[in-house]
This record gives sequence, structure tokens and C-alpha cells, in this order.
Amino acid sequence: MDNTNCQIVLVGHSSFKLTLSIDKEIVHKIIFVTEKEKLSGTEEALKILSELIKTYKQRKVVVEHIEFDFHIQTKPVAQLIYLILQQKQIGYKNVVVNISGGLRYMSIWSYIACSITNTKIIHADYKYEGNEEVGINSNVELITLPFNNITEKQFEFLELFFEPNYSLEDFFSQKFTFNEHPVLAKIKKYNSLEQLRKTLEKKKNSPLTRGSINGYITKLQNLSALEIFPNPEDKKEKMITISYLGIAFFLQNLHKKLN
Repeated sequence: MDNTNCQIVLVGHSSFKLTLSIDKEIVHKIIFVTEKEKLSGTEEALKILSELIKTYKQRKVVVEHIEFDFHIQTKPVAQLIYLILQQKQIGYKNVVVNISGGLRYMSIWSYIACSITNTKIIHADYKYEGNEEVGINSNVELITLPFNNITEKQFEFLELFFEPNYSLEDFFSQKFTFNEHPVLAKIKKYNSLEQLRKTLEKKKNSPLTRGSINGYITKLQNLSALEIFPNPEDKKEKMITISYLGIAFFLQNLHKKLN
């Protein structure tokens, strides 16, 4: 693919500001991101979205629009990581996330996703007359923080929360969004530590102690990769599932296996 530059853009309340920032970069494809659930300012953002889509389609730029679940804690991290890796898998080598128009909480989730995937993230440095933006100096690339990656054994453990019969090659297919993905939509929950231990034993075809399972859980909990809460049917046991940050780590490591 000759057109290798994809920009993922959080839509705010000013098409003028966003256009200034977008146009500072070489871009062949733009994916505009808005919130799925209506929040304060959503209606204004959707009006801006229509203007932006019309502008860039007229310029013959490939344009897409996707909605994220910003009202659910950390889910946008996993959604954005899936979107970034999806674009890389179909040939866009240079993926940039533009947070110039995003609200603060949107920008925070985007920053975490870009840190996990080592993706370029930018914010416009605008020129001002008083309190009004009148131009742009440049886009500033934000420094991302290094995240400790999960180990191969931890990845194998996180695999327990997904249906096993999926195609690695088709996982990042353009046919699916994050919410529509047949694997990501069927996250497993385990009703007890014992149930989880037996499942991992079957996967590895070797016996495991309860202590070794606790070791996995402790390390992944430290990465906020698991969600553990009381089993309503048995207060002595815990229900265990993967968190959205765990899904984010899973996706990042799965993509590495493809490349």
C-alpha cells in the first residue's frame, strides 16, 4: 500500500481547530472517533463530525467514523488498541492518534493506549489572539510512558478467557469493530480458582498447584489485567475474568505473533 498514513482523531467542538491540526500531518486515511453514549457536548461533536467528514471526502481522503464506549472505565483503551492494530495489519504503517479535539477523559484513555502500543500521539500547539485560536504552530508529539509487557506465560493465562477456536490471521479483520468481534464479545468468567486451575491444567496437559495459579493472578492483578470479585453464589470463592486493560495487553501480544 502506497498510502500508509492513518490518523485517528478524537472529535471535539471545533472543526476549525481540528482541521488545522490534521492538515499539519501527511494523511491518507482519517478515522474520526466520537462517544457511543450521549454525553455532555455529544450533539455539538456530531455536528462537527458531519463537517469534517464532508471536508475530507471532498479532498479524496479515506474517511471512517467509529464510536467508543467512553462511559465505561478503561474500555476505550482496549477499543483504541484494537483499532490501531487493525490499521497496521491492513497496511497503514504510520498510525497517529490526534487528541487535539478530545475531552480530557478521552485523551487519558488514548494516552494509555498509545503508551501500551508505542503509537505516536499528538496535540496541536495553537496560535492565540487573546483566548481565541487563530492558527497553529505545530503538532506536539507527546512522550509516552513505557509499560511493562506481559510474559508469554501470562499471555497463555489470559488466553483462558477467550474462546480458543479463532484464526490468528483473521483476528484483526476489517469486518469487525471491537464490539462486534466474535471472540472479544464472548469473554469467559470463572466461578472459582479451582475451575480456573483445571482449565489451565487441561490447556498445558500438566498438573498445577493452587499456589502457581495464585502467582499468575497476583502478577496480572498488579497490571490491572484481571477483575476479581465475590461469587454471589458462594461468598468464599471469587469470580475471575479479564479486564479491559487485560484485553489491551492480550491484543498487543497477539499482534506481535503476526509480525
